[in-house]
Amino acid sequence: MSLRLKIASRVTRLFFKPALQHISNLQVLRRYLDFLTKLNGINPRGVRYERRCLSHDEHDVSVVWADGHDVDESKILLYIHGGGFVFGSAETHKHLAADIAGQLGIRAVLPNYRLAPENPYPASFDDVLACYRTLLAQGFKGRDIVLGGDSAGGNLVLALLHHIGVAKLDRPSCSFTFAALTDLSGMSPTIKAHAQSDCVLAAEKFNTLARIYAPDQDVSNPYLSPQNGMFTGMTPILMQASKKEMLRDDSRVMVERLISQGVDARLSEFDNGFHVFQILRGIVPEADRAISQVVAFANIHLGAR
Repeated sequence: MSLRLKIASRVTRLFFKPALQHISNLQVLRRYLDFLTKLNGINPRGVRYERRCLSHDEHDVSVVWADGHDVDESKILLYIHGGGFVFGSAETHKHLAADIAGQLGIRAVLPNYRLAPENPYPASFDDVLACYRTLLAQGFKGRDIVLGGDSAGGNLVLALLHHIGVAKLDRPSCSFTFAALTDLSGMSPTIKAHAQSDCVLAAEKFNTLARIYAPDQDVSNPYLSPQNGMFTGMTPILMQASKKEMLRDDSRVMVERLISQGVDARLSEFDNGFHVFQILRGIVPEADRAISQVVAFANIHLGAR
């Protein structure tokens, strides 16, 4: 473990996890966690950000576009931010998406999907789906779209992939997730087993967040727990997770389900990372190596079909 990652883990354990455990006022929690997340945001050189809307059938979604120099405008990364469905935004994660897209030589777009509890399920999913449909309507081919997301955003990516298959929409070139939440039931063994080793997530708040996001819903619904989804015929998927985080088994089980349905799916586990440590790209070498893996994976598949 690098010294920088060791320091980041300590800081996260001291300032991030206790907030999830003890701050009950959601508005205060949002402002505090968004502030901490933005502190990790080193923007890639030369990137330009622009706030716009994507609209599909009068469904408007606020988004942030990330654009670098000499990019291929026919290709796009649609990146879905994490935050337990209740915090986070395109602003907190734009540097992460911009770096990945920049290394791929393409643009990125990040939806500011609606958050719970003001807008519970299916609002966030509807926003993400509207963005994907808008990109197709604007002329992007599925083979020229990369899907990515972290944590709750990874959940939305996989739910979207399930829907793409069911609705027979044009499939993306490939997809990737960082520490995806794939089982909203909270029954994953590592939620309890790794409650102490995880320096980000608070096990005691898991069911609370699930109820906030999907009140009175059957969490076995594949749009909530993508482990139960249909993915036959889906394009390649790379999942990354840290070995000591609470959601590690969410990725393990998800990859097993994908492979059982014939999907080219792979899981890359990191010994010393923590939940969505990839957001520290540009700060710690382990995060940079994880991003390089994603870029190499996407380069193989982008535009290949």
